[in-house]
Amino acid sequence: MTTHSTLTRRAALTALAGAALATPFIRRAGAAELKTLRVFFPPLDIGWTAGYELIELADAKGIFAKNGIQIERAVVPWDQYTVGLDTGALDLAPFADYAYFINVYDKGLKAKEIVSTTLPFNPLNHGDGLVVLADGPIKTPQDFKGKRIGTQYPSFSGVWFAMDWLTKHGVTKDEVSVVPVPEAQLEQVLRAGGVEAIIAYSPLEIQLQREGGFTQLFSVADIAGRFITRGGTMASEKFIAEHPDALRGYVASIAEAADYANAHPAEPIEIGLARGHLDKQYLPDLYTRDGKDDYSHLRWATHGLNNAEDLAFWLKLVEDANIVPKGKYQPTDFFTNAFNPFAAV
Repeated sequence: MTTHSTLTRRAALTALAGAALATPFIRRAGAAELKTLRVFFPPLDIGWTAGYELIELADAKGIFAKNGIQIERAVVPWDQYTVGLDTGALDLAPFADYAYFINVYDKGLKAKEIVSTTLPFNPLNHGDGLVVLADGPIKTPQDFKGKRIGTQYPSFSGVWFAMDWLTKHGVTKDEVSVVPVPEAQLEQVLRAGGVEAIIAYSPLEIQLQREGGFTQLFSVADIAGRFITRGGTMASEKFIAEHPDALRGYVASIAEAADYANAHPAEPIEIGLARGHLDKQYLPDLYTRDGKDDYSHLRWATHGLNNAEDLAFWLKLVEDANIVPKGKYQPTDFFTNAFNPFAAV
């Protein structure tokens, strides 16, 4: 049976105390006049970071500086960044999947999604997902009954996406077990039969596909069957109330970067490579399904706007999974477009 757990506040704060706060992206002339925002950034020990394309672009193009802000990378492990936002160690936390955000909001996090920064799910894009051994016991969704799925993050939205796919194919969450497995051991445990499937995130998913002998049965890129915004940057209600001008600068910068990226989709990738935040060995597979070095299909949310229709999709997903009570929330409870200059357009 699947369970969803969260870090205790004490444990998370203890872990957070050991996290390193890194250096700003780029400091320019007159930087003393810019408002510095501490933005969550994951550890780079795995050699790549996708999902920050708009932030990288806005910084590299001087858009942040034009809007009176500069970004400081606050490096915190993935499983601690929500607590970092709650405690004020972080000002902003990008890459907050809407499904995940709905859960932590329901659990008491006082925050809002302020702009859509994450690359949306799109059937044309590469997607992480459920991976099994090609010659293993699982060939169809129905084969998951009574089986075990390994993942490093049992309480993250990747599990819920997989469960939603299984449920739509007649397999309930009570018929599947989710087993915590460290990322570095996922392949080994899968091969040894400790689990029958794993939730493989890139770059591991890319490595397994290239290695051969593995099959991806479900890709998160297909979850909605259409282009759908998946999440963005969250800010605490306290920070929103105390720093509205800085948030206007950040959101306006992302809005401009999103529209630029939609017109020049390969350029954010080029910037990530040049800055050492994307590892060339995982390209183009990190973004494409056909292995071709063509990024023309990539598309971000227009103007970086949060979309109520897409939020309704994610709210229903977590309601159906009994992660939050049905009928308790409306899609508009989780985001604000108030800082976006295009909100009224």
